[in-house]
Amino acid sequence: MMAYVRLMDEDRGIKSPGKMAFYRRASGQGFIEYAMLIIIVSAALIAMTIYLMRSTNACLKQRQTELNYYRSE
Repeated sequence: MMAYVRLMDEDRGIKSPGKMAFYRRASGQGFIEYAMLIIIVSAALIAMTIYLMRSTNACLKQRQTELNYYRSE
């Protein structure tokens, strides 16, 4: 897309280094946004593992309690 915009401007005799600089910054900004998205999603998944481990341990504890109850009868 950048080459297409540049060719159109050159056909009209307009030199636009500002537009090309803007497109370069926009692509860098997109990379940073994707990196931040990946970091935020990863942090959320890491935080969720704590709750997942707690719920798994609670289920195991409940089953252990039930089995001990039936064993004692």
